[in-house]
Amino acid sequence: MKTWFLASIVAALVCASHSFAQTTPRAALEAFYKYDRSHSQTFNRKNIEARKRWFSAELYNLFLNELKREATYLKKNPTDKPFFGDGLPFQPLKEKCEAGFDRGLVIKQDFVRGNRAAATANFAYPKACGGDPSAEWKVPVVYTIGLTKTRSGWVIDDINYGEDTTLKQRLQRKEY
Repeated sequence: MKTWFLASIVAALVCASHSFAQTTPRAALEAFYKYDRSHSQTFNRKNIEARKRWFSAELYNLFLNELKREATYLKKNPTDKPFFGDGLPFQPLKEKCEAGFDRGLVIKQDFVRGNRAAATANFAYPKACGGDPSAEWKVPVVYTIGLTKTRSGWVIDDINYGEDTTLKQRLQRKEY
């Protein structure tokens, strides 16, 4: 009886650990965005810690450094909005279109080379929101996400927003 009970506990722990260890970059991002899109976007320690398992060590440390920078900045400028005052930087601002829809999300894996990978996260409104009537989705906002493979699985290492900087560059900026 004890052996059966112990074996069932070990089996449950193994299954639970595999649910966090994502086998592909796309699976890791799908799990991340499933969580991210259903939880608070406030840029604070609690929300960064809740997402920590999806971050590379370097990205996580940059977030912690940013929290310290924000605290220092807000002491000097208590009425100003901090750099990440709009929230966590993993998706466009949550805005509904006139028809009442949120942006959809499609993740596409671009490449895997060794322990590095890239994928795109395409955020777009459905056709009901207007735009090109021949297209199923309005023009998307596309983020290219760099991932790295660790012992625990694929984790986010950087995000290119299709603009002039990446997430890491924003977190490493010199000025506040």
